[in-house]
Amino acid sequence: MVWSHLIGQEQLKKQMENLINIGQVPHAQLFTGLSGYGLLPLAIEFSLNFLNYSSKQNEKYGLGEISKQPDLHFVFPIIKKGTDKVAYSDDFIGLWYSFLNEQPYGSFNDWFRSIEVGNKQGFIAVTEIERLHQKLYLKAFRGRQKVCILWGVEKMNIFASNAFLKLLEEPPKHTFFILISEDPEQILPTVRSRCQHTRVGPIGSVALKASIPENIENIDQIINRSQGNYSSLLKLIKQDNGGEFEKSLVALLRLAFKTRKNKEILGKLINWSNFIASQGREEQKSFLIYGIQFFRDAFLLNYNLKKIVYFQTKNNFDISRFAPYLNNQNILGLIQLFEKTHYYISRNGNAKMLFNNLALKLTRLINLQ
Repeated sequence: MVWSHLIGQEQLKKQMENLINIGQVPHAQLFTGLSGYGLLPLAIEFSLNFLNYSSKQNEKYGLGEISKQPDLHFVFPIIKKGTDKVAYSDDFIGLWYSFLNEQPYGSFNDWFRSIEVGNKQGFIAVTEIERLHQKLYLKAFRGRQKVCILWGVEKMNIFASNAFLKLLEEPPKHTFFILISEDPEQILPTVRSRCQHTRVGPIGSVALKASIPENIENIDQIINRSQGNYSSLLKLIKQDNGGEFEKSLVALLRLAFKTRKNKEILGKLINWSNFIASQGREEQKSFLIYGIQFFRDAFLLNYNLKKIVYFQTKNNFDISRFAPYLNNQNILGLIQLFEKTHYYISRNGNAKMLFNNLALKLTRLINLQ
């Protein structure tokens, strides 16, 4: 079987191949994890392998050429165009195939940027599910099987969720569903319970390193910051913002130390948080991941574990002088603070409030002795 577009995830590949070979492909599967772990490429290539196996064909498709496989259907979050009262995934299918070809590991935000939604939030409407119901009752073009991939199933509104539940309960013959979600808790529980759940984890560092050019400076450090997320890795390489992130974090730490003796510095802390909040969400998320790794590395230095410290300054900052300020009383709180802020930024939380909160709580934590 062909897995030409899926990076790493060797155990999952074997698991999926086994389902096909023994004829035990579930009627409905739910893949969960971050988009950058490869959920969409996994779902697509599994579907193509399954459809080829079922129809006894051996065609190979690039992710940008899957329009040639008529028995593979897609549903994904969209917006209404202009004055249109109704919109369907099929209205965006050309843009979708381009997105798959260019950013198969992309996030919802990447997709929404590519279709220029502005401040609108994409969603899956009940009319989409009604049309899907009609399409899936048509006969397959090749073989007998049909597969529908629903990307971003948590973006269904309640009416769409209830309509899809009925489709799951009484599916058309020889039809298989793959649901993809970054936030499965937002899915209707009765929909979730009817699916076989597969959690997709981070991509291994060896596979990530093999997937990119060899001449990138500090690649081990960048891979570590990406946390197994291929999409984040590409953005980190493109941004090369390690130096800027270092400047921003060091500026925050210096303000935090000064605040202990001079409460007037609080105004500068607010200015700092407003500046970070003015950056793009992807840059904010990358900064927070950078901060988590920074604190981890500084803490490890306290235990003479320099061999597993990835930090390399781009602004002549001596992290060993900061390391003694991290201890068992504050390290966990600092990492959790950055992780929670990242979580809420990912879910479109108010950036000003979140970074104001981060700056003030960091000030308290960093001054714990």
